[in-house]
Amino acid sequence: MPAMLNRLQQLPLLGNPNLWVAGNLLILLYGVLLKGWNLQPLVFIFWVEVILNVASALIRVVFAFNKQPFLATLPSKIGMLLFGGVMGIAFIMLTVTFSFGVFEGGFKSDGFEQIPWQVRLLALNYVLALLLQYFLNGRYLEANPADELMGTFMYLLILLALLMVLTQFLIPKVAVAGSSIALLTGLTVVLVKFMVDRMRLSLQQKTQLLPG
Repeated sequence: MPAMLNRLQQLPLLGNPNLWVAGNLLILLYGVLLKGWNLQPLVFIFWVEVILNVASALIRVVFAFNKQPFLATLPSKIGMLLFGGVMGIAFIMLTVTFSFGVFEGGFKSDGFEQIPWQVRLLALNYVLALLLQYFLNGRYLEANPADELMGTFMYLLILLALLMVLTQFLIPKVAVAGSSIALLTGLTVVLVKFMVDRMRLSLQQKTQLLPG
Protein backbone atom coordinates (compact mmCIF):
# COMPACT_ATOMS: atom_id res chain seq x y z
CA MET A 1 0.00 0.00 0.00
CA PRO A 2 2.73 2.61 0.82
CA ALA A 3 4.45 1.84 -2.50
CA MET A 4 1.18 2.37 -4.39
CA LEU A 5 0.59 5.66 -2.57
CA ASN A 6 4.09 6.83 -3.49
CA ARG A 7 3.49 6.02 -7.16
CA LEU A 8 0.22 7.99 -7.11
CA GLN A 9 1.92 10.99 -5.54
CA GLN A 10 4.54 10.99 -8.31
CA LEU A 11 1.94 11.53 -11.03
CA PRO A 12 2.20 15.09 -12.45
CA LEU A 13 -1.23 16.29 -11.31
CA LEU A 14 -1.76 14.21 -8.19
CA GLY A 15 1.75 14.99 -7.03
CA ASN A 16 1.31 18.75 -7.42
CA PRO A 17 -1.41 19.88 -4.99
CA ASN A 18 -0.45 23.52 -5.54
CA LEU A 19 -1.82 23.24 -9.07
CA TRP A 20 -5.17 22.02 -7.79
CA VAL A 21 -5.39 24.71 -5.10
CA ALA A 22 -4.47 27.56 -7.46
CA GLY A 23 -6.78 26.24 -10.18
CA ASN A 24 -9.74 26.00 -7.81
CA LEU A 25 -9.12 29.55 -6.59
CA LEU A 26 -8.94 30.98 -10.13
CA ILE A 27 -12.14 29.22 -11.17
CA LEU A 28 -13.90 30.46 -8.05
CA LEU A 29 -12.78 34.08 -8.50
CA TYR A 30 -13.82 33.97 -12.15
CA GLY A 31 -17.27 32.73 -11.23
CA VAL A 32 -17.78 35.21 -8.39
CA LEU A 33 -16.42 38.34 -10.07
CA LEU A 34 -17.52 37.76 -13.66
CA LYS A 35 -20.48 35.38 -13.43
CA GLY A 36 -22.07 36.60 -10.22
CA TRP A 37 -21.86 33.31 -8.33
CA ASN A 38 -23.41 33.32 -4.86
CA LEU A 39 -20.77 33.23 -2.12
CA GLN A 40 -23.13 32.21 0.66
CA PRO A 41 -23.05 28.46 -0.11
CA LEU A 42 -19.24 28.61 -0.22
CA VAL A 43 -19.09 30.15 3.23
CA PHE A 44 -21.53 27.52 4.51
CA ILE A 45 -19.24 24.81 3.12
CA PHE A 46 -16.35 26.59 4.85
CA TRP A 47 -18.23 26.20 8.16
CA VAL A 48 -18.71 22.50 7.45
CA GLU A 49 -15.02 22.12 6.66
CA VAL A 50 -14.03 23.67 9.98
CA ILE A 51 -16.32 21.17 11.74
CA LEU A 52 -14.68 18.33 9.80
CA ASN A 53 -11.22 19.65 10.67
CA VAL A 54 -12.07 19.54 14.37
CA ALA A 55 -13.67 16.09 14.10
CA SER A 56 -10.69 14.73 12.16
CA ALA A 57 -8.27 16.06 14.78
CA LEU A 58 -10.23 14.44 17.62
CA ILE A 59 -10.32 11.11 15.77
CA ARG A 60 -6.56 11.28 15.25
CA VAL A 61 -6.07 11.99 18.94
CA VAL A 62 -8.06 8.89 19.91
CA PHE A 63 -6.02 6.57 17.69
CA ALA A 64 -2.59 8.17 18.13
CA PHE A 65 -0.50 5.39 19.69
CA ASN A 66 2.68 7.46 20.13
CA LYS A 67 4.72 4.21 19.97
CA GLN A 68 2.91 2.92 23.08
CA PRO A 69 0.05 0.51 23.80
CA PHE A 70 -3.36 2.07 23.29
CA LEU A 71 -4.39 1.89 26.95
CA ALA A 72 -1.12 3.44 28.14
CA THR A 73 -2.02 6.83 26.67
CA LEU A 74 -5.78 6.65 27.24
CA PRO A 75 -5.97 8.81 30.43
CA SER A 76 -4.06 11.70 28.87
CA LYS A 77 -6.07 11.38 25.65
CA ILE A 78 -9.35 11.68 27.56
CA GLY A 79 -8.17 15.03 28.91
CA MET A 80 -7.12 16.17 25.45
CA LEU A 81 -10.47 15.11 24.00
CA LEU A 82 -12.35 17.17 26.60
CA PHE A 83 -10.11 20.17 25.95
CA GLY A 84 -10.30 19.62 22.20
CA GLY A 85 -14.08 19.36 22.25
CA VAL A 86 -14.52 22.62 24.14
CA MET A 87 -11.97 24.47 22.00
CA GLY A 88 -13.38 22.96 18.84
CA ILE A 89 -16.87 24.26 19.63
CA ALA A 90 -15.37 27.70 20.32
CA PHE A 91 -13.51 27.65 16.98
CA ILE A 92 -16.69 26.68 15.13
CA MET A 93 -18.70 29.46 16.77
CA LEU A 94 -16.01 32.04 15.99
CA THR A 95 -15.87 30.82 12.40
CA VAL A 96 -19.58 31.49 11.96
CA THR A 97 -19.32 34.85 13.74
CA PHE A 98 -16.40 36.14 11.67
CA SER A 99 -17.90 35.13 8.31
CA PHE A 100 -21.61 35.73 8.89
CA GLY A 101 -21.32 39.07 7.12
CA VAL A 102 -21.70 37.20 3.83
CA PHE A 103 -25.43 37.09 4.64
CA GLU A 104 -25.61 40.87 5.04
CA GLY A 105 -28.38 42.14 2.80
CA GLY A 106 -30.39 38.94 2.90
CA PHE A 107 -30.27 35.22 2.23
CA LYS A 108 -29.86 34.07 -1.38
CA SER A 109 -30.91 30.54 -2.22
CA ASP A 110 -28.81 30.22 -5.40
CA GLY A 111 -26.45 27.28 -5.07
CA PHE A 112 -27.81 25.91 -1.80
CA GLU A 113 -29.63 23.13 -3.62
CA GLN A 114 -26.22 21.55 -4.24
CA ILE A 115 -25.12 21.74 -0.59
CA PRO A 116 -26.18 18.18 0.45
CA TRP A 117 -24.01 16.35 -2.08
CA GLN A 118 -21.16 18.86 -1.63
CA VAL A 119 -21.16 18.14 2.11
CA ARG A 120 -21.13 14.40 1.41
CA LEU A 121 -18.18 14.76 -0.99
CA LEU A 122 -16.30 16.91 1.51
CA ALA A 123 -16.90 14.41 4.31
CA LEU A 124 -15.81 11.57 2.01
CA ASN A 125 -12.62 13.49 1.23
CA TYR A 126 -11.82 13.78 4.94
CA VAL A 127 -12.55 10.09 5.52
CA LEU A 128 -10.25 9.10 2.64
CA ALA A 129 -7.54 11.44 3.92
CA LEU A 130 -7.72 9.81 7.35
CA LEU A 131 -7.53 6.33 5.84
CA LEU A 132 -4.75 7.00 3.34
CA GLN A 133 -2.61 9.51 5.24
CA TYR A 134 -3.08 8.32 8.81
CA PHE A 135 -4.22 4.72 9.19
CA LEU A 136 -3.19 2.75 6.10
CA ASN A 137 0.31 4.23 6.01
CA GLY A 138 0.82 3.45 9.71
CA ARG A 139 1.34 7.06 10.82
CA TYR A 140 -1.09 6.57 13.71
CA LEU A 141 1.37 4.17 15.36
CA GLU A 142 3.91 6.96 15.90
CA ALA A 143 1.57 9.97 16.04
CA ASN A 144 1.66 12.12 19.17
CA PRO A 145 -1.90 12.97 20.34
CA ALA A 146 -0.95 16.48 21.44
CA ASP A 147 0.74 17.22 18.11
CA GLU A 148 -2.30 16.01 16.17
CA LEU A 149 -4.62 18.26 18.17
CA MET A 150 -2.44 21.35 18.33
CA GLY A 151 -1.51 21.19 14.65
CA THR A 152 -5.15 21.56 13.67
CA PHE A 153 -5.86 24.16 16.33
CA MET A 154 -2.89 26.31 15.28
CA TYR A 155 -4.17 26.18 11.70
CA LEU A 156 -7.65 27.28 12.83
CA LEU A 157 -6.22 29.95 15.14
CA ILE A 158 -4.25 31.59 12.33
CA LEU A 159 -7.24 31.34 9.99
CA LEU A 160 -9.62 32.92 12.51
CA ALA A 161 -7.18 35.63 13.59
CA LEU A 162 -6.89 36.85 10.00
CA LEU A 163 -10.64 36.63 9.45
CA MET A 164 -11.32 38.57 12.64
CA VAL A 165 -9.06 41.46 11.67
CA LEU A 166 -10.41 41.66 8.14
CA THR A 167 -14.13 40.99 8.60
CA GLN A 168 -14.70 42.58 11.99
CA PHE A 169 -12.53 45.69 11.69
CA LEU A 170 -11.35 46.42 8.14
CA ILE A 171 -14.37 45.52 6.00
CA PRO A 172 -16.95 47.47 8.09
CA LYS A 173 -14.79 50.58 7.63
CA VAL A 174 -14.41 50.34 3.85
CA ALA A 175 -17.78 48.86 2.86
CA VAL A 176 -20.58 51.28 1.98
CA ALA A 177 -23.60 48.99 1.72
CA GLY A 178 -24.89 45.62 2.86
CA SER A 179 -24.24 44.05 -0.54
CA SER A 180 -20.60 45.18 -0.56
CA ILE A 181 -20.12 43.87 2.98
CA ALA A 182 -21.46 40.49 1.87
CA LEU A 183 -19.24 40.37 -1.21
CA LEU A 184 -16.11 41.51 0.63
CA THR A 185 -16.72 39.07 3.49
CA GLY A 186 -17.21 36.15 1.10
CA LEU A 187 -14.12 36.99 -0.94
CA THR A 188 -12.10 37.46 2.25
CA VAL A 189 -13.07 33.99 3.47
CA VAL A 190 -12.05 32.47 0.14
CA LEU A 191 -8.72 34.31 -0.13
CA VAL A 192 -7.70 33.91 3.53
CA LYS A 193 -8.47 30.20 3.46
CA PHE A 194 -6.46 29.84 0.25
CA MET A 195 -3.43 31.58 1.77
CA VAL A 196 -3.54 29.69 5.07
CA ASP A 197 -4.10 26.35 3.29
CA ARG A 198 -1.17 27.15 1.00
CA MET A 199 1.04 27.95 3.99
CA ARG A 200 -0.05 24.77 5.76
CA LEU A 201 0.67 22.66 2.69
CA SER A 202 4.11 24.24 2.27
CA LEU A 203 5.00 23.53 5.91
CA GLN A 204 3.83 19.92 5.59
CA GLN A 205 5.97 19.42 2.48
CA LYS A 206 9.03 20.90 4.17
CA THR A 207 8.48 18.72 7.24
CA GLN A 208 8.32 15.59 5.08
CA LEU A 209 11.67 16.51 3.53
CA LEU A 210 13.44 16.78 6.91
CA PRO A 211 15.73 13.83 7.68
CA GLY A 212 14.41 11.27 10.13
